[in-house]
Amino acid sequence: MAVHEQIDNLNIWWFPRDFCQSRFGAYQQSGTNSCTLISLILADKVAKTERFYNRVAELPTRGWEMFGNAMNDGNNVYHNAITAHTPSARNLNLNIPDAISAIRSQHKMNFRLEEWFYTHMEADPTNPMYNRNVAMQLSRIFQITLQVFQQAAASGGTSGNRDMSSHLFAAIIADSRTVMMTFDFRSSIVALFDSHQHGRDAGAVFAQCTINHMDDLLFWFISMLHNVYSSRPALFEISFLSSQPGVAKRIPPAIKKIANEIKKLPTKSH
Repeated sequence: MAVHEQIDNLNIWWFPRDFCQSRFGAYQQSGTNSCTLISLILADKVAKTERFYNRVAELPTRGWEMFGNAMNDGNNVYHNAITAHTPSARNLNLNIPDAISAIRSQHKMNFRLEEWFYTHMEADPTNPMYNRNVAMQLSRIFQITLQVFQQAAASGGTSGNRDMSSHLFAAIIADSRTVMMTFDFRSSIVALFDSHQHGRDAGAVFAQCTINHMDDLLFWFISMLHNVYSSRPALFEISFLSSQPGVAKRIPPAIKKIANEIKKLPTKSH
């Protein structure tokens, strides 16, 4: 049973330690480096689900099932597409384009997500205000990105098609770990799924809140990295994804320039 924790506006579920990518399912031996695959597969499953999120204080009804299937599928893809062909690549960390290619090589998965655009943000691990400053900078990038995406959805993008996606996804890679953020515009919920083991007692973790409280989620995530892994990454890689075909052409990623300017803003030390 997942342990529920509430911190102000944020709801967190810590799963048992055996419910994580390196301990769960038939292909757990491939789980050491499959977090990017698992994150993408989970996002694809959420995009295909009619209604996944309900209330922020409730774990999604199909949460256990979907998280478990994503971990098992991701480990399976890593085994079939990576280690089976290149045994020396057993410890290979995949980037987003390579992970998407590996998933699509498994035709039965019918993977639909496409990368919209990629950006990155640098941080100073020695800054005493690291957690707060990094969370605020990430939040600004996400807020502007959501604004651009939703404006394009309202206008039908460049093609005039108003049937835009109700979801946007963001894979965050930091310190060789990939987690997935999902934005559901119908329920106004933002969530984060991390398939890694967290300390001795907890496996995967899932957290969610309303989109207008996204700052709380990001601050918790940055703090968790330090508390669990003693990690203060100097680089955050962010890949935005959508289930809309040709999303990069339909919604020109003008946000790139804005995001690049945001990440260059100096961070004040205190």
